[in-house]
Amino acid sequence: SNTIKSIVAIVVIILIIVGFWYYGSKPLIPAGEKQTIKIGVSAPLTGNVAFLGVSFQKAIELAMSEISTSTNKYNYEVVFEDDQFNPLSAVTAVNKMISIDRVDTLVTIGSPVGNAINPIAEQNKIVNINSGASDPNVAKGNYNFIHWTPPYEETKLFVAELQKKGIKKMAVFYQNDNPGITASIKALKENLKGTDIKIVADETYKSGERDFRSIILKSKNSGAEIYFVEAVAPELEILAKQIKEAGIKTPITSIESFEFTDQPKLFEGLWYVNAADQSQAFMDKFKAAYGETPKFGGGNGYDTINMLVYAFEKAGDGKTKPASDQVVSALLGIQNFNGAMGTLNMGQDHIVNTKAVVRMIKNGVPTTITE
Repeated sequence: SNTIKSIVAIVVIILIIVGFWYYGSKPLIPAGEKQTIKIGVSAPLTGNVAFLGVSFQKAIELAMSEISTSTNKYNYEVVFEDDQFNPLSAVTAVNKMISIDRVDTLVTIGSPVGNAINPIAEQNKIVNINSGASDPNVAKGNYNFIHWTPPYEETKLFVAELQKKGIKKMAVFYQNDNPGITASIKALKENLKGTDIKIVADETYKSGERDFRSIILKSKNSGAEIYFVEAVAPELEILAKQIKEAGIKTPITSIESFEFTDQPKLFEGLWYVNAADQSQAFMDKFKAAYGETPKFGGGNGYDTINMLVYAFEKAGDGKTKPASDQVVSALLGIQNFNGAMGTLNMGQDHIVNTKAVVRMIKNGVPTTITE
């Protein structure tokens, strides 16, 4: 009948449309060839902290150069985009990589960027590992992860170091619109509870500020035995110089901040607490490849690539790409993973927990203090 013919015609049309959609959205892979997993990396390759982003890029390229092309189920390709450590730029970069480059997974750096990308990763159901986020909120949801030393580890060690040195009074200066820094300050204040260490000056500022003289003056007569500064370039260098110009000889310390500058000699002889050390084996390998030592976060980028490759290889069958939920399950199963940052264990909170260290700037070089 005409009705049956019409129904058959409609079904055929639907099948054709579905076929075009399916094969148009997935590249056809010739028999015998491997599918390619694309890894999208958003990093600060220009701007104030480009020296960190470029080192991070090199660490990722080093990891990519070591991926086996013969034994793996998939080929791997990396796509880099510059975000200048700016959340808005990162959103543009990531949306471009997802919609145009069709990346299968993401790598990002830092809490400000991580918080901006978290909802995009969740909405698109694409795994994102952030190397450098102190804010645990970056790992919230099903598809976001962090490979960084958590602030409670860093601040616990920092308070222990203050107690060891007999310091009882500290002045605090920090950028209050950076989620990583505010997470560190929150953890610090929690760890100070129950001790005899007091914050005698608690001063905040916003990114982009250049004149810190008023808040420095307010703290000058506070009796602080040490100045705790949480900042990134260029505010970090400006603040340090203005403290010195004010005639304050009180030593400065920090958690991580002395690594966020390309002028470490400003902090010569000063101690601070930092995220976990990169292994000597990784640093030697990096130096052999590039003639320089890796910067802050390089080992985390190297590990992140290797963890993603491990997860895709474990989750996939080599015939089709694994779903993001399968990759998530593989990542959550990572235990005793040998990485550039030591032995890695993925927590059920989606955070790889590594241990903090005490460092000092010696001859312009960040150096871990061994006791």
